[in-house]
Amino acid sequence: MIDLTKLTPDEAEAIAHAEGFTGVATMFARIGDLEHAIYAMIDAIEDGDAEKLDKVTSDARELLP
Repeated sequence: MIDLTKLTPDEAEAIAHAEGFTGVATMFARIGDLEHAIYAMIDAIEDGDAEKLDKVTSDARELLP
């Protein structure tokens, strides 16, 4: 059996979807989106770009319930 938690969110989403586990696929898609948002925030912080940070923070908030 494959441990989906050991894969990237994109890989886990694809496998879960192919196996018919749509709820699990949706969860991994959301994890992937949040992971992307975190990396975008880190880049904005490292760049010292306050405008970019405001934008990515706003985008990340839209991902939350």
